[in-house]
Amino acid sequence: MNERQRRIIEDLSGQFQGDLRCDDLTLSIYSTDASLYQIRPLLVALPRSAEDVILLARYAYEQNLPLVPRGAGSGVAGGAIGAGIVVDFSRHMTSVEQIDEETVRVQPGLVCDKLNDILRPRGRYFAPDPSGSAVTTIGGMLGVDAAGSHAVRVGSTRDHVLSIDLVLAGGEFVEAGYIPLDAVRRTSITPMGEEPDHEHPELRSRLSRLARLLESNRDLIDRYQPPLIRNCAGYQLRGVMREAHMNLTRLLVGSEGTLGLFTSAVLHTSPLPEFRGVALLLFGDMVTAVDAVNLIGELQPSACDLLDRRLLGLARKSSETFSRMIPETAEAGLLVEVTGFDERQTKDRIRMVVSKLRQNQLTTVVGAEAYEADDVDFLWTLPRRVVPLLTRLQGAVRPLPFVEDIAVPPEAMKEFLHRAQRVLQKYEVTASLYAHAASGQLHLRPFLAAPREQDGERIEALARELYQIVFHLRGSISGEHGDGLARTSFLRSQYGPLYRVFQQIKDIFDPHNLMNPGKIVCDDPHLVRKNFRTLPEDSSEPVVLQLQWSPAEANEETARCNGCGICRTQDEDLRMCPFFRIEPQEDTSPRSKVNLLRSYLDGSLAPDSLRSEELKRLSNSCFNCKQCQLECPSEVDIPRMLLEARASYVSANGLSRADWILSRAQSFGAIGCAFPALSNWVVASSASRWVVEKLLGISRQRRLPTFARRPFLRAYQRRNPPRPTVGQKNIVVYFVDHFANYHDTKLAEAFVAVMRHNGFEVYVPLEQQSSGMAMISAGDLDGARDLVEDNLRVLGEFAREGIPIVCTEPAAALCLKHEYPNLSRHPDLRAVSEGAVEAGAFLYDLYHRGKLKTDFQPLEVAVGYHTPCHLKALRADRPFRELLALIPGIDVHNIEAGCSGMAGAFGLTRANFETSLRIGDPLIRRMRDPVLQLGTTECSSCRMQMEQSAPIATMHPLKLMALAYGLMPELRDQFRPSRNPLLIS
Repeated sequence: MNERQRRIIEDLSGQFQGDLRCDDLTLSIYSTDASLYQIRPLLVALPRSAEDVILLARYAYEQNLPLVPRGAGSGVAGGAIGAGIVVDFSRHMTSVEQIDEETVRVQPGLVCDKLNDILRPRGRYFAPDPSGSAVTTIGGMLGVDAAGSHAVRVGSTRDHVLSIDLVLAGGEFVEAGYIPLDAVRRTSITPMGEEPDHEHPELRSRLSRLARLLESNRDLIDRYQPPLIRNCAGYQLRGVMREAHMNLTRLLVGSEGTLGLFTSAVLHTSPLPEFRGVALLLFGDMVTAVDAVNLIGELQPSACDLLDRRLLGLARKSSETFSRMIPETAEAGLLVEVTGFDERQTKDRIRMVVSKLRQNQLTTVVGAEAYEADDVDFLWTLPRRVVPLLTRLQGAVRPLPFVEDIAVPPEAMKEFLHRAQRVLQKYEVTASLYAHAASGQLHLRPFLAAPREQDGERIEALARELYQIVFHLRGSISGEHGDGLARTSFLRSQYGPLYRVFQQIKDIFDPHNLMNPGKIVCDDPHLVRKNFRTLPEDSSEPVVLQLQWSPAEANEETARCNGCGICRTQDEDLRMCPFFRIEPQEDTSPRSKVNLLRSYLDGSLAPDSLRSEELKRLSNSCFNCKQCQLECPSEVDIPRMLLEARASYVSANGLSRADWILSRAQSFGAIGCAFPALSNWVVASSASRWVVEKLLGISRQRRLPTFARRPFLRAYQRRNPPRPTVGQKNIVVYFVDHFANYHDTKLAEAFVAVMRHNGFEVYVPLEQQSSGMAMISAGDLDGARDLVEDNLRVLGEFAREGIPIVCTEPAAALCLKHEYPNLSRHPDLRAVSEGAVEAGAFLYDLYHRGKLKTDFQPLEVAVGYHTPCHLKALRADRPFRELLALIPGIDVHNIEAGCSGMAGAFGLTRANFETSLRIGDPLIRRMRDPVLQLGTTECSSCRMQMEQSAPIATMHPLKLMALAYGLMPELRDQFRPSRNPLLIS
């Protein structure tokens, strides 16, 4: 913290109710968004209320400090980054303040999909539909006048805004809406908390100047601001001045925070469309598809989106369903939606679309039609799922978002694409194309290497030549994503003399240029080529890495993250980051961890920062569940990056006592099994749990597993078959891991019994160690490496012979397959990694090949099945869930409620217990369903959380299979309700 930052914190302390941060890690996190740019802010402010925003604006005005508003930081033009104070509304200002019959008042940090989730039970919704609606905030939508596929029918954000509460530079509070022109002098604009009739001459003067400016430039506005379906370039002046009033919201929406900071807005809501139909139309070439757009436009579809060959190819790879729909010969596709008064009319309108194309000799294949709500929504996942997958494509070049927001009249789209192709050929680049074709909105992304400063001239020249075509066709360089750093310097070329009016408007609202400076109004003609995100390989200082990867490999992994912000999703169908779900703020988002490592690699973050307490705080918002990597469109290995950072901290500072103890649970398991009676008394006694909490940091409220009388490895010693020989068939090696060894030996016995029932011998290497996952997740890599090398030595000889290494613990299988390569270069590493398999996946493969016995006895029991995160990370697709369905009489309920929140040792500690319960609360509640008689899951940690406050027990699916085979009848005792002294409401 430098002297200036310290002074700001001290000046605002005690008055600003939100959060103020200026540590190096936070500033690195907020230095980027989803654009190509990077600017380190001076400070980050997270206001809690409009009063906080007013205080901040007044202080910034006095101190001449720029303010940069930010929502989700998912913009691709660089509108949410800057060198001043970044004001993040997405942390605290996320409320729905009032819902009326046709309107809703919301704060700017509320996520669009969250708003619609609230409105849907009322039969209404907020109609604008940006593709990133799962993370996009209302403030962000207001800032750039967001729209989406349905803009041709519902318009853009500004068409649905009735009023905006605005804080101007200097702290004036404005209630902006429809203002009668004859009442500008007595407008209801007031400072926050003052009476509406309070004299406010400065604001009245501003509005009067604005009215005169717009009136005197009517002809200029009509001439230079094209009446496009989509245009958010510059300030939108059409429709602001009416005969009797000024609609100030039309000017403010799309202003990107350059005129003031929004603190709330009143939005118009629309009835949900009851009947929709969607058709996926496929074409043999792009020209035919573009010709089809204008023909379809005559039939007034509610949406018509265009996808190119590359996107269709990604769709085929992403889903078997799409693969069946889309032939490999398809070069372009249209996703066409219509609405109707009933299903029959909707189907008739789709038939009219297809008939019109064929009547005009346009060859088209109907890949799919959908009329049920779920089927319609599935087809719309095609662009929303596939477009982000562009970043997953391998190679040094990436689809870069700097000219991706072009809008032209729909009838001019064919000419634009023809001429744009020649420009791209000139620069020897290809591009992907996704378009809201009915609106003339083109998302064109050239494939280029991540830009350096020396690449700026070429990028600027390419953009300028494409934009010249846009200007010739009376289009716009920005249709729905805003201007930001990427397009502001071209606005003067688009608008000519009208740009001077923009400058005057900026001067009226923000004469000292403190509100998001450099956006929309800027004197720098080369802004597009400056402030590119620093490439890590530019660092001249050597970096020290803890994991087994080179700086170049780490650089490549960070480059895969484009900052899209999808990892900030709160979509219930995704798990993504469980910490972000309970604490939705930027530094808990997976994206923030990428920014940290990138900043470390490029030298902009000092190495000491990775050893700071702030790093520990941030690293505590990840417990290696790996859902962010699994659900990231680019599959960025974010957990590996966080592990690198955490390991650096541990290397410098060591582990806490609780982390050290819990990461070595296998060692204490041996002690517990040596004195099982005493150990289990300690586990059961409230007094002893209190002592354990004080001494070891393990929460006394956590329901702990009991210890076995003898470890499984010791008990199995006499039953172990002879060591496998070369070429031996029907034998597997069992990697036990510590929970089945020291706590749930019945699980290990059930595995052996099930395998033998199916004709397999089970060999258990008695010298095997715990997997080490707990140590790895804690960042104790030195301790973990010893276990890793021991296990690779033990398992390697079997893996070389092709003998499967089967794990009943998903975390153990994941550790062998994904974590060991981070820590070792052992010659048998690859064989062990490839040979490791989770037990359910192994058994389901037997079933798939017709080799699994299905002589199950009926089990009349209702069980709740939970999918562990680490099983999902193995991409195993719930094999045990499918196998349980083969058992007669069993009633399996999927209780998919997100992450359990346990994550091995994480949920055991006193420090993390409450956080663990908050994350796992949806699952815990599902376990109280009176229908359920038993819980089931593959993960021992998830089992602990499921049993934490449930009236029923949880067992591994293998036990259910063993019981159904008639092998272990004693397991039926666990169907009885458990006696749980630690029920927590």
